[in-house]
Amino acid sequence: MSVSDRYEDIASRAQASLNRGDYAAALEGYERLSKRLSGLSPVVLKRRPALHDLLALSLLRQANIHHWRREFDPALQLYQQLVDLAPEGRDDWQTGMALVRIDMGQAEAGLDELRALAVARSDSLLWQTIGMECDALGRLDEAEESLRRATQLAANAGSKREAYLSLFDFYRAQNRIDEALAVWQQAWTGQQPEYVFPLYQMLQEAGDLKGAREYLDQESNPLRKGLYQGLLAASEGKADEAAKHWKRVARMDPMKYDEGQDAWAEAALRTDLPAQEVISALSAVSQAGGLSAHGIVLQAIAEARVGHADHAKGALEMARNVGLQSRPRQEKLSAAHWALLDELVSDTTLKSQLRDYFEAPAA
Repeated sequence: MSVSDRYEDIASRAQASLNRGDYAAALEGYERLSKRLSGLSPVVLKRRPALHDLLALSLLRQANIHHWRREFDPALQLYQQLVDLAPEGRDDWQTGMALVRIDMGQAEAGLDELRALAVARSDSLLWQTIGMECDALGRLDEAEESLRRATQLAANAGSKREAYLSLFDFYRAQNRIDEALAVWQQAWTGQQPEYVFPLYQMLQEAGDLKGAREYLDQESNPLRKGLYQGLLAASEGKADEAAKHWKRVARMDPMKYDEGQDAWAEAALRTDLPAQEVISALSAVSQAGGLSAHGIVLQAIAEARVGHADHAKGALEMARNVGLQSRPRQEKLSAAHWALLDELVSDTTLKSQLRDYFEAPAA
């Protein structure tokens, strides 16, 4: 086995630990890797760029992990090491440092750094980042202005669509339905939308059940369609009709579809299907790397339904890790996820043990 293979094996094990959410083991692995690679001479690293890149990757992963664990000073130090080691990636490292500063309470300093980079590069993605960070900080006017600028600077159809979809998410969160629908149309100008579920979800949340049904009729995934047919019926007080839709979804094989397993799981948990079947299906999806934070919360709900408190806590910790790694950073799971767990789990003692993973409801 060559030296390079041995380094790659360490990196592979560290990445596997990271994928499992075992930050301590991942950090230990990446620290070991960077220590060994840093012991090589600059001549060797220059001659073997793959090793140079692996060293940069190990430092970046350590910075990420420290950031996620709220260990901000070590994260900043590691980004500075990256600036010295790989100056060609300076803009990316400075972006990382700016986001760390925002999360450590130095919001204005972090935003100033992002603005300077965005102006220098006329970068649509950076303006999107600024918009989302400002939104999370409650700076709504600057958030909207930045997201609008991102749509104007987008260099191609794909980046323009992503910019408009970020603006859609902003308007949706503000319950500005007409504006959200308008920018959704702009996102998909000249082509058929690849999915429609955000539209009927948004309209259902806004109480526009008629409009939600119009978009739901366009849903091609039977798992999502059946779940929301049931939710809309339930919103109208039609419990028997809702149960019929959910039972039909629960009888389907979720693994036959490329997506929508979380919708199947929610529908199944609203029926008398054994929770263990939901756990088995979601575990298979999780092992394939295809489970969203929402799906992980549903897995926790299923575990709670069978009384597995430790397994439920483990799943919620995984879901919380998704939020810690997202931008803007989310320290806890949403109040909407708590409302779902509260509805679908009857054991009040167990629920009290899980409550702290979630945000408090809005006042």
